[in-house]
Amino acid sequence: MKDLEGGPFLFIVNPNSGTGGYERFQKHIHALQGSSPFEVVTSKSPEHSIELARSAPSKGYKAVIAVGGDGSVHEIGVQLIGTETALGIIPTGSGNGISRHLGISNKVEEAVDELFAGKVRSIDTFEVNCAPSIGFCGSGIDAHVAKAFDEASERGFSNYVKLSIDAFSHYQPQFYTLLLDGKETIVQQAYTVVVANITQFGNNAYINPEGVDDDGLLDVIVVKDLPPTALMPLASRLFLNNIHKSKWVKTARAKRIELVTNHPVAYQIDGEPMPPTTMLTFEVKPGSLHVITP
Repeated sequence: MKDLEGGPFLFIVNPNSGTGGYERFQKHIHALQGSSPFEVVTSKSPEHSIELARSAPSKGYKAVIAVGGDGSVHEIGVQLIGTETALGIIPTGSGNGISRHLGISNKVEEAVDELFAGKVRSIDTFEVNCAPSIGFCGSGIDAHVAKAFDEASERGFSNYVKLSIDAFSHYQPQFYTLLLDGKETIVQQAYTVVVANITQFGNNAYINPEGVDDDGLLDVIVVKDLPPTALMPLASRLFLNNIHKSKWVKTARAKRIELVTNHPVAYQIDGEPMPPTTMLTFEVKPGSLHVITP
């Protein structure tokens, strides 16, 4: 790691993430033993990962590498916010939205090699009702789908698509009121409101095509109430990287966002489902996380 000469580095591995990624990582990293000072720990639970990451800065680790999906990246990465210890990612999950945004290879062996030749830069993070987020937070149908996916026995992109289609068939749009930096107000009936610092959800589904992760601003993406006939064309725009150009989507930018709904609405942080609420406050934390990129 060009910017992290001397190490040491800590790899925290989620053995249950993805299909085959754990085995490929272990084989490849074993071949590199001795080339750099690093330690590999297989996590026993999310709580174990959190504790390992939380204690890493005080133990002198220059980088902590999350080997897993976006859930693992969130668990580990938020513990490093505001520290000098960098976050690295070896993606082995289903969507890998954060690593894809950072340009990290989805192939485990290539991602490991990129990591050891990588550079460190700083990105923004943000807080949602004082809880940390690295990439995005959605309130509405995407949170509904995140919860269903979290509880599903079947993983993978195809099941995520099935759950999304099913959700749109019966989900009722909600009325949202948003206050941006205490000035601009948006009132809109919408399927979802997403606040994002990165460009995509994962699987190259670009919810925030114009997102910049180090500009000190958060992007707001409002997917308005739309007729059933507009659903598939809008969904296709996620993968064409131009959803922001749809007439059914409204976007804005702000440092601080206050969101209020008439009824409790579920939300998700970095893909992790959270309990329903009627009020969310988002606040950007500029340059608060160091990340390793190719």
